[in-house]
Amino acid sequence: MQKPLLFLKSIHKEFPGVKALRGVDFTLEKGQIVSLVGTNGAGKSTLSSIIAGICTPDQGEVFIEGNKVTISDPNVAEELGIGIVHQEPTLVPNMTVVENIFLNKEITRKGIVLDKEKMKQESLKVLEFLGFQIDVDKKVEDLSLVEKEVVEIAKAMFLKPKILILDEVTAPLNKSEVDHLFKIMKDLKANGMGIIFIGHKLQEIIEISDSIVVFRDGKNVGELMPTGELSEKEIIALMLGVTLNEDLGTGEQDPEFEQGQEVLNLVNLTKHGIYKDISFKLNKGELVGFAGLKGSGITELLLSIQGIDTFDEGEMYVKSKRVKFKNPKDGIDSGIGMITNDRQKEGLALTLDVKENIAVSSLEYICNKLKLIDTKTLKENAQKYVKALSIKTPTIHQFVQNLSGGNQQKIVIAKWLLRDLDIILVDEPTRGVDVKAKNEIYKLLINEKNNGKSLLVASPEIRELLSICDKILIVINGSIVSEVRRNTREFNEEDILNIIHSADHH
Repeated sequence: MQKPLLFLKSIHKEFPGVKALRGVDFTLEKGQIVSLVGTNGAGKSTLSSIIAGICTPDQGEVFIEGNKVTISDPNVAEELGIGIVHQEPTLVPNMTVVENIFLNKEITRKGIVLDKEKMKQESLKVLEFLGFQIDVDKKVEDLSLVEKEVVEIAKAMFLKPKILILDEVTAPLNKSEVDHLFKIMKDLKANGMGIIFIGHKLQEIIEISDSIVVFRDGKNVGELMPTGELSEKEIIALMLGVTLNEDLGTGEQDPEFEQGQEVLNLVNLTKHGIYKDISFKLNKGELVGFAGLKGSGITELLLSIQGIDTFDEGEMYVKSKRVKFKNPKDGIDSGIGMITNDRQKEGLALTLDVKENIAVSSLEYICNKLKLIDTKTLKENAQKYVKALSIKTPTIHQFVQNLSGGNQQKIVIAKWLLRDLDIILVDEPTRGVDVKAKNEIYKLLINEKNNGKSLLVASPEIRELLSICDKILIVINGSIVSEVRRNTREFNEEDILNIIHSADHH
């Protein structure tokens, strides 16, 4: 009996605060396309990262054609015949197409001189096979998004892998380009290659797959065969763990807070190539959510509103005054703070302690008449938020770098709550935190809203948004395509996912 091309047995993987994979089994045969689907954080990308050697499992075994292997890093994966095209670009912008394709795999003459002509011809050959014409002497930074995606695929294809992982590769492609890619995938499949396809557009998944594996909460919860009868609704039901007739809404909802006057108004805000014609209003005491796939421009929009980044066109009004911030200080001075999704890079000073991190955005408010820091107030504020947020730290003098990811996230939130700004932007507030910490953060955000603060919250977790938001704006490819309000029929996970996962967003 022929052994599977790839077999993973009882794979476990845990990150701080998150059990990413819980005993996952997975099989891929030669000449088969298997798609992985699931909500954000379900475990799809973690599984593909383990197969590609980007991270290693805590427990479990991996077999290729019946042989047990240890994929300790991406180089080992390549040697075993595994190629991956990532959702996030991995190309070097200031290098040419040919230099990127042959990065760390350069062809030389007599082992010394680079054979540039041969590398160029080989690059053209693989691009021709893919059906695309790209100037291989062009720098990657000068390519379009679609061309960059093609170069990523060419780079993986050049290794002639037995197993190819395609992670969200159709996101920047239009319908005809997707059709072309699917033709290539079918040709590769016919030649015996095994392909793992990760995507969100369920009609595409049904069209291209031999088998669809559904992930939920780090587990493989089912395998579906894409017959003519299989519907997107059935896949979504398995993704969410409900029956088709079950109500996916949030159930009993809190009474709406009595909202006040407008505090933020965006009119056709545009950043070329990222988001376009964004228009909405935010009122005092209102909590508005953003839902959409990764790369839809939501994070960049929030950065522009706060002043960390800029916008190219459109108008922004804060409390009826037209503004365009040049830097984050301008945003803070206008009463806007942001809790970023990259807490270690943008939100924390890891070499400072807990109390210093909580106070860092509010130093001018905790200084005495001599402009010296009031250490008593500093400590009192730190202790207040450590208690309120249940931050697990032996002392407020503990260095933040020694805390877990969930506790670091709470400190970032505490920092901005102490600053007492009118508008708080929150990007993935519960990223990497456990269930208990999530609930504590939800309560805090709702409490801020009920105290008259205005919040914009972006999250990949639809249920999270449903539990705290007054309304949710759905963003696809940089544009707001829908708005759903609490206490309306559409304010449920199924309807929102159906909009996000609609077949063609171009």
